[in-house]
Amino acid sequence: MNEFLRNFVMTTILKMIDNNVAEWQVREYALGWYTKEILTEEDLQTIDEKYKEKEETEQLNTEVNSNEQIEQPLEENIESEEE
Repeated sequence: MNEFLRNFVMTTILKMIDNNVAEWQVREYALGWYTKEILTEEDLQTIDEKYKEKEETEQLNTEVNSNEQIEQPLEENIESEEE
């Protein structure tokens, strides 16, 4: 029974992360289940890794968007010079 509940809680937490629920709320929720001995330290580590992956992805997207914004004005200038 505990394994079913553990999987259910972990699935819920991972969906919370994907749906952009505030990090402090997700961690508070997870710690509540950890103190009830439903989640393990490994589960908390999995949650932490998920946040690290999300941060890296967001950082990469920000860098790509910044590069696109830098390149756009250059393209517009080239088109203006050709006319």
